[in-house]
Amino acid sequence: MENASKALLMAGGVLIALLIIGLLIYSFGTMSGYFETENTKEQAEQLKAFNDQYEAYNRKLLRGTDVVSVINKVIDNNEKYGINGYNEPNYIIQVEFELIDSVGNLEAGRIYNISNYSEMKKNQEDFTDFKRRIFNCKEIKYNKSTGRVNYISFIERKSTE
Repeated sequence: MENASKALLMAGGVLIALLIIGLLIYSFGTMSGYFETENTKEQAEQLKAFNDQYEAYNRKLLRGTDVVSVINKVIDNNEKYGINGYNEPNYIIQVEFELIDSVGNLEAGRIYNISNYSEMKKNQEDFTDFKRRIFNCKEIKYNKSTGRVNYISFIERKSTE
């Protein structure tokens, strides 16, 4: 009889230990799921904040100074994530802009980019003229794998628009 009661106490102890271990495993799984959800939510907020910096310029009637601001943000981003930084090609942003020639027509087939901007910046007169122009945001594209803005295009408005 004495052995039977000891066996029952041992079985009860093992059962209680298994219940406690199961409860701990369940709690750990629930907590890790919670932290994973929070991490995903935080990443989505960071992505939105990053894209909002550039989407603010996705409108008509931008001044050249606005385009200069975007280009400078892109240059900073590309220096951070480009060859000089993390070497993350998925985070590089391209900027292009089209200008109107002296006759009032878009310069056929002439699309400018950051390197053209850097050259223009060296000539104070050209740079001042650029900042006085009026633009429309033509297009914004996103990287399919990261969801981040990776291309922005501007087009100068004709004075009649």
